[in-house]
Amino acid sequence: MLQDSENKSILKRLGLSKLINKKIDGITATMQPYMIFPGVELVLNEYEGNELKCEHQALENILQINYCLEGRLGWRLHNGDYIYLAENDISLHMVNNCALSSITLPLKHYKGISIFIDLTEFDIDKSMVLKQMNLNLMQLKQKFCRNNKTTVLPATNNIKNLFALLNLVPEEYKAMYFKLKFEEIMMFLALLDLSKIAEKQIYPACTVDTIKRIHAKLIANLKQRPTIEILSKEFLINTSTLKQVFKAVYGKPIAQYMKDYRMHEAANLLCKTNMTVKEVAEALGYENQSKFATAFKEIMQISPTQYRSYYKMEQEKNEK
Repeated sequence: MLQDSENKSILKRLGLSKLINKKIDGITATMQPYMIFPGVELVLNEYEGNELKCEHQALENILQINYCLEGRLGWRLHNGDYIYLAENDISLHMVNNCALSSITLPLKHYKGISIFIDLTEFDIDKSMVLKQMNLNLMQLKQKFCRNNKTTVLPATNNIKNLFALLNLVPEEYKAMYFKLKFEEIMMFLALLDLSKIAEKQIYPACTVDTIKRIHAKLIANLKQRPTIEILSKEFLINTSTLKQVFKAVYGKPIAQYMKDYRMHEAANLLCKTNMTVKEVAEALGYENQSKFATAFKEIMQISPTQYRSYYKMEQEKNEK
């Protein structure tokens, strides 16, 4: 097994080992740490829930790389700024930037990979590949994290391919594979030309908090359909900022997000209540049952009536 010993674990030194396979603050955290070199720890993460406070030691010279495999991750950093990772995005920051932080899951689910590198402990001579390319870790820190900067790189096919198999490798091959993959990731980052990449934006807490209040208003009464202009005036936020940051936080434009949200709420009502399809449509702000049925089928790939029948059939099977 690659699992790191207690006394050398970077997670333990940071005080994050308490999150391994625990349920804290309403989030179920599954973390599998692997020591792949002295001073380098790779962690397979999976979170289910809403929000998690992430407080740890503000250790110097530890670089954290995060990659999103599935779901969506919002991270309020030490200075109050928010970053958001969608599938195949990467973030890089020094761990003292997130010593007093919180993680939010807009989609209630996140699966990802984290790599912690102690820049003073990791010996390049331990890796023939990185030694031959003369990798300078402090230059890498300056490149991505100068002046406590957090860098967020948007998804590309190259990034996706770089991380694609990391969580799928059988246990017996992980020791060799994780070392090779770490070397490949380091080479990729060292050779990456940031001047040719539009980095993902980082958002101030006040703006994100406003967007969360708008979201709360939208889902509180699904019969209402306030326009972006009305929301902009009510919450004193520019319309373009509202649209941009809402999509950054929740992954979709407002109209598409609310359509999906309504249809999943409709599915829940069809399964859990005796409301007619017409009553469900009205509860979600559809005056026309036909339009509701069309919207439902577009999202769920099946009509409301068929969805309810299928659910009942499955329920009866499970009860036998």
